[in-house]
Amino acid sequence: MPSDNINDDEPIIIKKYANRRLYNTATASFVTLDNLHDMVKSGQTFTVQDAKTGRDITCSVLAQILTEEEIKGHNMLPLNYLRQVLKAYSEGVGPQLSTYLDQSMDTFAANQQQLMQQMQHMFGGTNAVEQMADIGRRNMEMFQNSVGMFTNPGTQAKPEAPSNSRGKPENREEEVERLKAQLADIQQKLDSLSAEQ
Repeated sequence: MPSDNINDDEPIIIKKYANRRLYNTATASFVTLDNLHDMVKSGQTFTVQDAKTGRDITCSVLAQILTEEEIKGHNMLPLNYLRQVLKAYSEGVGPQLSTYLDQSMDTFAANQQQLMQQMQHMFGGTNAVEQMADIGRRNMEMFQNSVGMFTNPGTQAKPEAPSNSRGKPENREEEVERLKAQLADIQQKLDSLSAEQ
């Protein structure tokens, strides 16, 4: 990790040695591909240089990290996409494809961030699961109230825990029979309402 006195505008220099070891010049320590992956996830910018020639090899190291992720089974890159990219190398359209992919990923990241902000705004920053459960409870109460208008006109049904005559919770068969009786009663009331009109 970089120290506080490192200029955030300047990318951290990572040197890659012939023995494939990676050296973070900002922290004066050797790092792994996993460490570089963590740096990418945390938004830290770095440049990987060949320690002997000074050549920028950042792209190949990032591609190596992607390969490791694919080997782990994450499989984010579709097979057809990988084939098309390989074809692009031989057809000489690399620079155009590179620009297009860069812009596409920027747009995707911006859209994803916007979606996350909208979700947080919708749920007021609270736990989304609790919010959805509350909506479900209110919908169930509204449904029970609407059923209550048919079973007892002029009143609203109040949710009750199903129980039998002995005050114990109903088993599944008793509950089914009770619901059948209620449906038959509703049907009878609807029929009588239709006959009156």
